[in-house]
Amino acid sequence: MKQENFAKGRLGEDMARKYLEKKGYVFVEANHRNYLGEIDLIMIKKQVLNDEIIFVEVKLKIGDDFGSPEEMLSNGKLARVQRIAEAFLVLNKNKFLNFNTRIEAICIVLNADKSISRITHYDQF
Repeated sequence: MKQENFAKGRLGEDMARKYLEKKGYVFVEANHRNYLGEIDLIMIKKQVLNDEIIFVEVKLKIGDDFGSPEEMLSNGKLARVQRIAEAFLVLNKNKFLNFNTRIEAICIVLNADKSISRITHYDQF
């Protein structure tokens, strides 16, 4: 079961990464871990004034029978991502010094055959 969840998580992260790259985001890192937990994706979004570093939480469900992926995005989870992101920025302060930061989420629902039913991008939290 744990191996299946790991594979499902990686599948969702790969789909989210491709989706964001098509929207012009640039990949930095996947599965960044520190003592507080893990961030699924770290991306950069080029802007006219200041570039943004985006910390992305990815949630994937196969079908909607047992709830939507959005139901797994709790305030506690988003606060944890914020703390992990802050620790990442402290360790990488010279590299991302003038970047704006943001947390985003990608929620993916797959059909039983693993084709995409929907991808929803939440870029404001």
